[in-house]
Amino acid sequence: MSPLFHRRSEEEKAAEEAAAHARAEAAARSAERAAVSLQRVEEGHIPLAAAERLAGFAQPAADDRSDTPTVFGSDLEVSEWSALARLGVTPITQVMGSSIFHVGWQPTYYNVPTEVRVLSDAYNECRRLALGRLLEEARACRASAVLGVRIEEGVHDWAPGALEFIAIGTAVRLPEALRDSNGQTVLSDLTGQEFTQLCQAGLRPVGIAAHTSVHYVPASQQTQMAQRSFGSAWVNQELVDFSQGVYEAREKAIGSVTAQVRELGGDGIIGVQVREHGRTHAVQRGLSESRDLEVTFHVIGTVIRDDPTIASQPPQPPPLQILTLS
Repeated sequence: MSPLFHRRSEEEKAAEEAAAHARAEAAARSAERAAVSLQRVEEGHIPLAAAERLAGFAQPAADDRSDTPTVFGSDLEVSEWSALARLGVTPITQVMGSSIFHVGWQPTYYNVPTEVRVLSDAYNECRRLALGRLLEEARACRASAVLGVRIEEGVHDWAPGALEFIAIGTAVRLPEALRDSNGQTVLSDLTGQEFTQLCQAGLRPVGIAAHTSVHYVPASQQTQMAQRSFGSAWVNQELVDFSQGVYEAREKAIGSVTAQVRELGGDGIIGVQVREHGRTHAVQRGLSESRDLEVTFHVIGTVIRDDPTIASQPPQPPPLQILTLS
C-alpha cells in the first residue's frame, strides 16, 4: 500500500474517534440535563429546558440584543388582545403547569358519611403542583400576571387510578398601576375582557382560589329500600342521605375556598365555577346489596380586592356653549 493511502486511513480513523468522542460527550451532557430536570420536577419545579426557554422572555423586547428575537405565543382571542392593549397590558407568552398524581390506597367503603381524604388530598395536591409550575413559568419570564388560566383534568389508560391537572394561561406584563404592590405574580381565570372591565371598575384580581372535596355517603335503610324493585321503590321520594352528602361536599369545598380568599387578602371571589359528579358503589350488607354514593365537588374562581385607585375616570362631557339671542 502506498504511503498516501496509509496516511488517509489514519486521518479517517482519527476523525471517527473524534466524532465518537463528541457523541459520547453529547450523550453525557444530555443524560446530565435529564437527571437535573427530573430532580427539578421531583422538587415541584419546571424542567430545565422550559426554564431556559422562558428566560428568553425575561427582558423586554427593547433590551433584546440577540440576532434571533424571541417569538411569543398566546391563547388570547383577538377581542381579548384588543381589550388588554387598551388597558396597557403586554402579553408575553403562553405558560403551562402540569402534574400527574398517583392516588394512594383508600378504604373502599364506609359505614358512616365521611370525607374521603385520600381522594380530596390527591385532587388538591395535584392542582397545587400544576398551578405552582404555571406560576414558576410566569416568574421565569418576569410576568406580573397570568390571565385566562384554565385547568383541564385528564385520566390515562396507562395510569389507572391516577389524576392529571394541566393549567394553561397567557403570561402578561401589567402597567405599573395594576401590578401587585409586593411584586407577586397574579393568577386569574378571567378572560381579557373580564379582566379589563374589572380593573376599570376599581376591582383588583389578586389570585385563584380552588378546592376539591370528595364525600362518601353510605345508603341509609330508607335509601336501600328505595333501591329495591318492590315495596317503597314504587313511590316517588327523595334520597335524603344522598342529598345531604352533596351539601356536605359543597360546604367543605366552599369553606376551604373562603379561607383561601382571606389568606390572599381578598374581599370576595367572582367567576366561580362549580363542578359536581357522583358515582355509586355496590356494597353487600348482610343478605342484601345496596349502592352507596361517592360525590366529588370542585370549586374554583378569581379572588378580587376593592382598589378605587385603578378605576378609570369617566370621560368629562364637553363644556356647554350658550349663544345669546340678543
